[in-house]
Amino acid sequence: MQAKPKLFLIITCVALVACSDDLNGTYADDPGVTQYVFAGNGDVTISVLGSEVDAEYRLDGDKVLVTSAQGTVVLTRRDERLYGPMGLELSRRDN
Repeated sequence: MQAKPKLFLIITCVALVACSDDLNGTYADDPGVTQYVFAGNGDVTISVLGSEVDAEYRLDGDKVLVTSAQGTVVLTRRDERLYGPMGLELSRRDN
């Protein structure tokens, strides 16, 4: 009967990892003009054309709300990509 609790624990761990809200890492557009570097603590650094802005982010389902002194941008998460206003599409980069 020991196998069932172990199996349950393994399935639970896999489910938690699959549902992780982890955004740690770098997301950038294809031309390399825009880049978002997410830290696991809710901080993000946004780089656009070489200028950097520090911001904070929070997750709300498939939405990533990025707030800086300039305002809030809402990005939508799908797979390993983030989609934003005016056609912005960021893909996850190797870290």
